[in-house]
Amino acid sequence: MTRWLLLRLLWALVTLFGITVVTFVVLDRAPVDRAELEAEARAQNGALTDLASRDAAILRLRVNYGLVDPTTLAPLPVWRRYANWLDNALALRFAGPGEDPAAFWRRLGRALPVTLLLGSLALLVAFGLGVPLGAWAGTRAGSRGDRLLSHGTFVLAGVPEFLLATLLLLAFGGAWLQWLPSSGLHSRDAAAWPWWQRQLDLAWHLVLPVAVLATGPLVMVARFVRDAVARAAAAPFAANLAALGLEPAVVRRRLLRNGLAPVATLVGVLLPVLVGGSVLVERVFALDGLGQLAFAAVQQQDQAMVMAIVVLMAVVTLLAMVLSDLLHAVFDPRVRLAR
Repeated sequence: MTRWLLLRLLWALVTLFGITVVTFVVLDRAPVDRAELEAEARAQNGALTDLASRDAAILRLRVNYGLVDPTTLAPLPVWRRYANWLDNALALRFAGPGEDPAAFWRRLGRALPVTLLLGSLALLVAFGLGVPLGAWAGTRAGSRGDRLLSHGTFVLAGVPEFLLATLLLLAFGGAWLQWLPSSGLHSRDAAAWPWWQRQLDLAWHLVLPVAVLATGPLVMVARFVRDAVARAAAAPFAANLAALGLEPAVVRRRLLRNGLAPVATLVGVLLPVLVGGSVLVERVFALDGLGQLAFAAVQQQDQAMVMAIVVLMAVVTLLAMVLSDLLHAVFDPRVRLAR
């Protein structure tokens, strides 16, 4: 067990290294120059009045961002800049050159709880509803209810996330019913309300984004559990349990245990889905989470922020994949982890 865990963590580190290399190179090849963007913004504000001052400002910014050698003023090769970034990252210095580290961590600290809240609630909804729905359908495989659930999940799986978000906004937050808020996490005057009322207001604002984010994982969990329970119900051991005179509730619990075994592996699969979906959900519902922060950082070519978010999400995803293997071994006694 210990040897297996050490090997998995070692492979996770190798994978994380590869992810950072690919992300750094892709950002470096992007046709956007952060120094030129900032110089253009200064020029529009009247700070740079001629071409010479603009070129000088761009050079200073490139030196400041670590793109140019400050001594020779020659562009640094991508491997050198990655080595500098890696050296700083190993010391947990993720802020870019010339950037205030405290301000950098404050930006991450404000966005991280929003994404964690959305993701954890979406996972809770996905498993809390998907497991019982899938188990119910699996024990009634071939019935009318099972067919209805299968058709419904098939339709939901084919609806793009942005379309689902738009439809829910139009139906419940805009043109039609106007039951739910369409953006943000708090009402305008919520700061002056009592604590319990602020929590209710937060929950009310979370209904639509969590519903959109949880739909895909919910469909996946329900279909996985349904198929696993249906296979277990058709296996000889299920008929043997019934022949022994066990109560139906006991048989259903045994079938559900067999159905939960493959679902344990979904933990590592669903986290990247939630992370990717949070970018769209946070954009549509105007939520200041990591997805929104990453989108803005890519637009501004803020390499330091993009790399920090990629490292954070990659670490969480890789650890979740290790956890999913451990859970699979817990739920399925046939699985033995290499020692």
